[in-house]
Amino acid sequence: ADTTNPTIAISTPTADDTFSTASDALTLAGTAADDRTLQEVTWSASDGRNGTATGTNSWSTGSIQLAEGDTTFTVAATDAAGNQANDTLTVTYTPADTTNPTIAISTPTADDTYTSTKTAINLAGSASDNAAVSQVTWKSSTGQSGKASGTNAWSIANLALSEGDNTI
Repeated sequence: ADTTNPTIAISTPTADDTFSTASDALTLAGTAADDRTLQEVTWSASDGRNGTATGTNSWSTGSIQLAEGDTTFTVAATDAAGNQANDTLTVTYTPADTTNPTIAISTPTADDTYTSTKTAINLAGSASDNAAVSQVTWKSSTGQSGKASGTNAWSIANLALSEGDNTI
């Protein structure tokens, strides 16, 4: 009687235990072996979906749609005697952030133009994004540039002005 379990390994998209992606679908693939005959390779997901892979010794699932967050996939190789081996992969799907952040200047004015007789100016404002604002940067028409203090509420202190128009 055959009492030896087959072997199975996931190699695509990775041989590691975890994988992170911004793609909304993936294909699992790998290899399986048995001392006699492999019957089938199947897959199941922690959200209840499942299917049969194409091939046995060299197998693949075809494209599987991902739900946002973590999904654990288990692949199983079963031999003709019903012996089984498993491998798992936890996939974290985080959709790409395609929404541009918004930014507004509120100090010294929210207007598009401002006239000053000073040689430096303080700017402040707000920024927001559907995910997170990581930094606020600035540049001026005089060639200066830098990073503002803060993110959602930001400020730039003592920004030097040149005589004439300065676009920031």
